[in-house]
Amino acid sequence: MKLPLFPRNEKYINIVLTVFALLVSVLVLLRIPNDKNNLTVSVFFTDDPSILFYTGHEKINDDVRLVIPLEGVEEKPEEFYKKIGERYVGIMEFYGDPNFVRAFYKITGYKKIVKVHYVKPKELPRYDSFSLFKRLWRAVVERSIEVIVLPRSKVVDEALKSFKDFFQVSSEVPSPDNTSWNSKVFGVLLGIYVGLQAPFSILAFAFFNNYWLFVSVMSILGTLAAYFASNNKFTKVANIFVLGLLTNFSLYSYEYLNDLEVYRGVKISLVTLPLIVGLLIFRNMYQKHSIKRWHVITAGVLGAVAITYMLMRSGNYGYVLDFEEKIRLTLENIFIIRPRIKELFFLPMFFIANDVENEFISGVLTFFGTFGFISIFNSFCHVKTPIYTVFYREITTVLVTLVIYLLFSVMRSLWLVWTNKK
Repeated sequence: MKLPLFPRNEKYINIVLTVFALLVSVLVLLRIPNDKNNLTVSVFFTDDPSILFYTGHEKINDDVRLVIPLEGVEEKPEEFYKKIGERYVGIMEFYGDPNFVRAFYKITGYKKIVKVHYVKPKELPRYDSFSLFKRLWRAVVERSIEVIVLPRSKVVDEALKSFKDFFQVSSEVPSPDNTSWNSKVFGVLLGIYVGLQAPFSILAFAFFNNYWLFVSVMSILGTLAAYFASNNKFTKVANIFVLGLLTNFSLYSYEYLNDLEVYRGVKISLVTLPLIVGLLIFRNMYQKHSIKRWHVITAGVLGAVAITYMLMRSGNYGYVLDFEEKIRLTLENIFIIRPRIKELFFLPMFFIANDVENEFISGVLTFFGTFGFISIFNSFCHVKTPIYTVFYREITTVLVTLVIYLLFSVMRSLWLVWTNKK
């Protein structure tokens, strides 16, 4: 008799899930005040002498309070450390040199590092005052940006008027985000949670001294456990939700809050489960002798496109087309915090797949649906996002998905009645 890799008892899974769901719900409530305190933001203009965009050649004079390294700084971190004195250092999205700042932090341990968002003058023609306001609002609410640097213009002034209705804007550089929580305690809880559903995963504790690797390995194995430990799709989603929350808490520390460390293994986590599920689907069809050549070709092409798309869109630094920006604004206007578009696209397939009679189409929908499933987990790996933001976003996404699924079920039932098949 073979010992299964995952439990085959739904009641057992439901008990484990309920206990840990109650635990993480309490933890989320306890963490909200700290995340709200970390939403301090300051706004500066590019001509402010207290802000210096640094390439390695500029002199850091007495007026400078914040030094922002740009891409391509070749200076040694030790030399940079001598120059900055007690000034703040900015780790800037999109146009900065985060790798230089991360190396600088690892070598020096210097902690006056803040997250910066910069709008270039050449970007302004893309925006009106409302869309620019939404960009700034998103930077703070979704990524806890502490400093925003803007060019002077009428559009910027109008956007700032709306922005100041939501945030207390300071002219002083705020302190970096921080926490007194011990993330490794939650790392142990993460290990226990995954281990209860996939006993082989306890081997990952061998990496505990190399903590980032432990969390990555344990959480990636956890995505497999969340999917395969239950046959109920709603239980699977609840399971990945709790796994994501525990992973988030396991990384909740100064380094991750301030973008000095990032969850490593994102791309592996995005493709591991879909690839395994896809292979299992083909194996089952092969054993039933129901697979055809065009099935393999079609699934291979669609799968390659889906995997490429997910890898390209992983992280926060992908280019956003104008039409997608309009979709984002529309979703934000409806839900305040927008659901993730790729989840709205893929997750409904996850629920619909079992209701489709054609085995190949059902398999394709299941394969694509796992991308939406795994994207829920990936959302919680963005530790610098306030926990209530990502929690609300994912709850909203799942609820919208369920509405889509219910509409599909109703339409399917009506079709079966109409064609006298029900």
